[in-house]
Amino acid sequence: MLFIDVVLPVFIIIFTGFVLEKRTDLDLKALTYSSLYLFSPCLVFSALVKQPVDLTLAADLGLFMLLYTGAMLLLSFACGRLLRFDRESRSALSLTTVMMNVGNFGLPLAFFAYGEAGLDVSIMTFVLFNIPLGSLAIVIAQGSGAPLKEALLNTAKIPIFHGVILAFIIKSVDLVIPPFLLRPIELLGQAAIPVMLVILGMQLARTKLGRHGRFFTLSALLRLVAAPALALLLATLLGFEGLTHNVVVLQTSTPSAVLPLLYAMRFGSRPDLVAGAIFVSTLFSAVSLTLLLYILH
Repeated sequence: MLFIDVVLPVFIIIFTGFVLEKRTDLDLKALTYSSLYLFSPCLVFSALVKQPVDLTLAADLGLFMLLYTGAMLLLSFACGRLLRFDRESRSALSLTTVMMNVGNFGLPLAFFAYGEAGLDVSIMTFVLFNIPLGSLAIVIAQGSGAPLKEALLNTAKIPIFHGVILAFIIKSVDLVIPPFLLRPIELLGQAAIPVMLVILGMQLARTKLGRHGRFFTLSALLRLVAAPALALLLATLLGFEGLTHNVVVLQTSTPSAVLPLLYAMRFGSRPDLVAGAIFVSTLFSAVSLTLLLYILH
């Protein structure tokens, strides 16, 4: 029943985006920008201003993010060297294993699994893991000569972080947002989760698989098997319990993120491998996430 109640609804919405892309000429870029610059920041902002911010939780999740990202980066690098992948292929492997779909896939999945109760944890996880997604991923895609300063500045331009900063400022001065302003922000934020999944489906519809079975298999195993095992280990070592433990593990066990594909296309880090790995990991995550949900329950 966990598959039907939690995982299947996510894939149904993804499939609607897939069909939409195949049947229409809808502007994916416009929809993506709407999610990035409007719906997602409103979701993050409204969730933070309504909930008491637990700084201890934020610090613990920040430490989890650093340890998890560092360990997955080392693991992907070691596997790439062991199999003697070239530099571009190693970069593609890191992009598709270190960076998970914590937003488009992870937020809806955590919401379907744990509802409003887990929203504050999933939002904070989403925000924190967007830091490496908006900085480290760019460095990996560009290679060893990447300007770190430029990557960090790019992170600061992400509207989600503007929403976080504004929410923290409002809460720090105990400012009460009037209902006529908060209600439309909440409504816009509610659109974020389904729109994220529709965008993912449309992006997958544009993906073409090549003949790179060994790469896709390794990437999927690292993302869907090794990553959940690491998340379970770290969450236990850091003392996460109950809902926090389950949300963090589930959200960081999602398939490969889509955003690194744009970086790979921009800097020539084997976008064909990145696109194929995203498709494969998303497809097989229906099985891995269902098994993980049974373990967590």
